[in-house]
Amino acid sequence: MKKNLFTREKLITYLLIVSIATITLIGVYFLGLISSSILIKLFGAISAVLIPFVIAFFLSFIIGPIAIWFEKKLRINQTISIILAILLGVFFILGILFISILFVFTQLNTILTSLINLVSNASFEAILLEITEMIGAYLSNNDISIIIEDISNNGASIEKVFALLGSMLITLTGIASSIISVIVVLALTPVFVYYLIKEKTLIFTSISKAAPKSIRHHVVELGKRSDLVIQRYFRGQGIMMTIIFIYFTVALGVLSIFVDGFSIQHAIIFAVLMALFNLVPYLGAWLGLMAPIIFLVSLHLDYQGNGGESSIYLIAILIVIIIHFIEQGLEMSIIQPSVIGRQVHIHPLAVLSSLIFFGGLFGFVGVLLAVPLAGTIRAFLVYFGELEETRKKEEKEEKESGPEAIKIEEPKKKGKFRSKKSE
Repeated sequence: MKKNLFTREKLITYLLIVSIATITLIGVYFLGLISSSILIKLFGAISAVLIPFVIAFFLSFIIGPIAIWFEKKLRINQTISIILAILLGVFFILGILFISILFVFTQLNTILTSLINLVSNASFEAILLEITEMIGAYLSNNDISIIIEDISNNGASIEKVFALLGSMLITLTGIASSIISVIVVLALTPVFVYYLIKEKTLIFTSISKAAPKSIRHHVVELGKRSDLVIQRYFRGQGIMMTIIFIYFTVALGVLSIFVDGFSIQHAIIFAVLMALFNLVPYLGAWLGLMAPIIFLVSLHLDYQGNGGESSIYLIAILIVIIIHFIEQGLEMSIIQPSVIGRQVHIHPLAVLSSLIFFGGLFGFVGVLLAVPLAGTIRAFLVYFGELEETRKKEEKEEKESGPEAIKIEEPKKKGKFRSKKSE
């Protein structure tokens, strides 16, 4: 007989659920209207702490082993080992940034100078005029430009001056807020890294104790699995970066023998940059390729500006692209499945989806951390799947063994009772 899904009691229950859900949604909507600025400030404060913590959490897996090596091999105090490892990491990152920024500005200067020499004055003036018009069109939509135009046309007044000052203050406040946010992240990240390396077990034990006792063992197990996945990911990335660095050092080093102005030092710098850019899945490899191509383009323009007619640099650009495609083929077919695939076990579609999602959520930091975050989510899903399979297996065993266990146990109990009575 079919159960009636629309009894009076069930209709009342459904009505209560719909009413509560509707009132909750309306309340959240009006709360957003009333206190949107408060919520924005709250989420800003949370992100100000969360972003450096997330960065520090993942950096601790890279810097932590270095600190342990200092402590065990060099017999240095734990605190000093951690500080030395953090300083080494900071100097390495700053060094790479300095080399990259210096390279970009140097090559841009060379390219612009060569282009100015190659292009006629009339053409160059037309390009500058177009750029000026584009900047003017952009600024015309700005409040400051509208106020300045109003003042120049209709004369200045106290209200207009204050409006101008207010608009300038808002603009400067936004810029200052962005700079302060970056400074806060840069200042807090090393502190978080230090404590996450030194007291990692204590921190996550304390976090697990905040969970209810009924699910505490699940929280601990999920923490262990996440830790293992992230360790494997960075280990795999380290192996991949080493392989890519060696490959490009050898390939570009051989190319530097035949190209004037392209030295072995340039080959090593480009190999380091291309290995580091590989941290960003899929996109990083193509961003890294831009460095040697831009450098060779600048050499070609400079060579043409001095009256040269050879196409050696264009051939070198083509060879660099071919070298890159060979590396990508080897990486996709052999290196990545053997290294990252075994370590993290994430499908490429999941990697791309995580890049888009976490990139939109956390910006560039989210792009860098997309794969370990996706690996952590996968570990969670696998664990919950295992729990569900275990539960179903136990239920099946209970159903199969339940009646038989009762039939076997009953005669034994009767036999014992009779023997005691007979005695």
